[in-house]
Amino acid sequence: MEYLDSKHRKIGEMSEKQLQEITAKAQVTKEKKPESFKLYHTPSKKEKEGIKEEEKVKIKPIKKKKFVLSGVNLTERMMFMDNMSTMLKAGLALSPALKTIAKETKNKYFKEVVESLARHVENGQVLSKGMKAYPKVFSEMITATIEVGESTGMLADSFGHLAEILKAEKKLRSKVISALMYPSIVLVALIGVSAFLAFFVFPQLVGMFESAGVNLPFVLKAVQAINHFFAANGWYTLGGTIVAIFLLRMLFRLPGPKLRLHMFWIKVPFVGNLIKELSLTRFAGNLNALLAAGLAIVGAMEIVAKTVGNLQYRYVILDMGKELEKGTSLGRAMASRPKLFPSLTIQLCEVGETTGELENILKKISTFYEERVDNVLTNLSATLEPVLLLLVGVAVGFIAVSVIGPMYELTNTFAN
Repeated sequence: MEYLDSKHRKIGEMSEKQLQEITAKAQVTKEKKPESFKLYHTPSKKEKEGIKEEEKVKIKPIKKKKFVLSGVNLTERMMFMDNMSTMLKAGLALSPALKTIAKETKNKYFKEVVESLARHVENGQVLSKGMKAYPKVFSEMITATIEVGESTGMLADSFGHLAEILKAEKKLRSKVISALMYPSIVLVALIGVSAFLAFFVFPQLVGMFESAGVNLPFVLKAVQAINHFFAANGWYTLGGTIVAIFLLRMLFRLPGPKLRLHMFWIKVPFVGNLIKELSLTRFAGNLNALLAAGLAIVGAMEIVAKTVGNLQYRYVILDMGKELEKGTSLGRAMASRPKLFPSLTIQLCEVGETTGELENILKKISTFYEERVDNVLTNLSATLEPVLLLLVGVAVGFIAVSVIGPMYELTNTFAN
């Protein structure tokens, strides 16, 4: 048998054993690939899964130990979403965008979180899974919206939707704070002045009146009794008050008592209407954003329920999601709960479901109730101002009358 080498030249005859050895060496050389081959080799699914599992072990969430007092506020999260949407729409890749934001972030803890997300993305993992490692920074609504944006290829739009939601929430929160600022300052000042008079001014007057033999009015006697009580049991009272506040806070963190407290607040005339409209604003706005991002309505209801502050609305929305999963329409589910959902909201949702414009209808509902809340908060200071002035006037007059009477008797005593 004649064999040819690689240059097609004849070589001598070989035995079968030699031929098997040459064939075995060739097979080994074929199976042993050069190092440069690894740079171009596409790993199999098992190899990819193995690589990802190793990387998942290496990348650990940043624990908030060094920065105990730090946190990520609403403004920082809003700016993060807005900047990410802008950069992704401009064509910047996800990892460079995260690194750019990390460089401009002043919050040390949030900066480390964003840098961790950038490393997470660079290692081939999706952003939403990295965000789930920081539930106190990125809520379930944020991670679900980002996950939908990744699956649909509309990540920039998802960031834009989240930025709009957080902007609306920040705007509403600022209005609530500004509306309650003036009444809070007046009440704190009134309580502070009353405490100063009761503990520092009235005791001296009481001593002077008693030494002169003047009959004390009921108010000064009550102040005197309170001062004696605090002088004898002040530390016990302070410690008991702190313990009581701590126990009440622990109690109302439990689901049952907290739910009853939230149900009670809804029944309060003015406060209850405001809570309802705030809950409806958040419910309709967040549900609209999640549906616009491409999330199914059943999953969206479960996420929206966790964004509503009132527990009664939260549990009701979760129950409505279960009913929707069984085939019930949103309008019908809302109609069975008329105390929480007004007839106007129910009718609009039924029209939206019939016409296929539920997303636009939810946005209109959110805008409608947001304007109502805005008007209430705008007029709140103007409404409370005369009430507070009347309260201050009554308090000052009561104190003045309580002091002027004994002073008049003391003056007559000195005159006689």
